[in-house]
Amino acid sequence: MQSKSKECDDNAPAEGGSPLNEHLPPVTLPPFDADTLRHPRKKPKVKESIVDHTYRDYSTIEVPCDEKEGKGAKKANPNFPEKLHGILSHPHYSHIIRWQPHGRSWKVVDKHLLTTIILPEHFSHGNFESFTRSVNGWGFK
Repeated sequence: MQSKSKECDDNAPAEGGSPLNEHLPPVTLPPFDADTLRHPRKKPKVKESIVDHTYRDYSTIEVPCDEKEGKGAKKANPNFPEKLHGILSHPHYSHIIRWQPHGRSWKVVDKHLLTTIILPEHFSHGNFESFTRSVNGWGFK
């Protein structure tokens, strides 16, 4: 006995008699694209950033403490961020206040020594709350 292989034909009549999809119009599907899976007619927009977000790690760079900037002497009255940067960059104060290892923030290690040694020497007060107010007033977080 010879067996015939049956080929699947979508338009072939079902066992009941008539073709299954004779009343439906032919459907053409667009080619599959994974990028347009959410909405097949709109491609997602890629917003280009105009800000350079390149990270530079300055925590390993040594800055000499006694280095004078420019030809002239230092300003007579540096502002708060300049004073704070000088204190943070001074290795003598690293047990009191210091940069974090990544170099993007700083930390007060010993509040008592900050108020008794650093603040009276560099600012006109020894009050930690005034120091905190100055930090916040200059926009530090």
